[in-house]
Amino acid sequence: MKLLLPNQICPRRTGAYAFTFAEMCIALGIFSMVTAAMVAVQIFGLRIYTLAATKQEATEECRETMNAIRDLIRQANFIDVGICTSGPSSFNSLATNTYQIGNAVMIYPAVPTTNIFISTYNPNIYSLFYLDTVTQTNDWQMTQVTIASNAANTALVTNTTAWAGYITNQDNFADSYYDGTLMTNELVWTRRHNVYVKLQFYQWEYPIATVGTNGGANMYDSYQLRTRVTQRAF
Repeated sequence: MKLLLPNQICPRRTGAYAFTFAEMCIALGIFSMVTAAMVAVQIFGLRIYTLAATKQEATEECRETMNAIRDLIRQANFIDVGICTSGPSSFNSLATNTYQIGNAVMIYPAVPTTNIFISTYNPNIYSLFYLDTVTQTNDWQMTQVTIASNAANTALVTNTTAWAGYITNQDNFADSYYDGTLMTNELVWTRRHNVYVKLQFYQWEYPIATVGTNGGANMYDSYQLRTRVTQRAF
């Protein structure tokens, strides 16, 4: 007769598998390196964004100035490039046989006439953009003086606006023909000629930082904006 073997009971496991101390140290080290790399990338991205935003903000005033000059030139009947220091009374038109390059431009808006093909201008109504080298509020600045008639057209009104500051060049405006050749004579008529506008300026790179013994005067970036405005024919 076959005898049945007694049931064999396996011994119960007293513990579960787990990481060893060495494995825990390796995993923690890898996680720390990944976290540090992510933080470093975030900080680098913030620095790049801050530098780019600073450069964009630095050029904002000059871009607005160029837009204002562009819009007025396109609607002008007469344009005169000259030299100016402190307002309309100091404006001097450039002499004949002289390259038409200066730090100021006098813009006379067109006045319609009965002839739809011809327009004229009023010599008492104009906009003057000039480089103010006298005030020295924020070094040289581009200032606009506008003299226009009031709503009732009974008196002249003068408005002064300071546009961009920290400008370093004085060849801000240049008058040229359509092919880019600089003019040497002032044109009485101004159909389809071009005005070059150039603004060079500087902006502190780190405005709240002081580096060196000179108060951080060497910590700035230089910028330049240029454009060419073609006057529309009337």
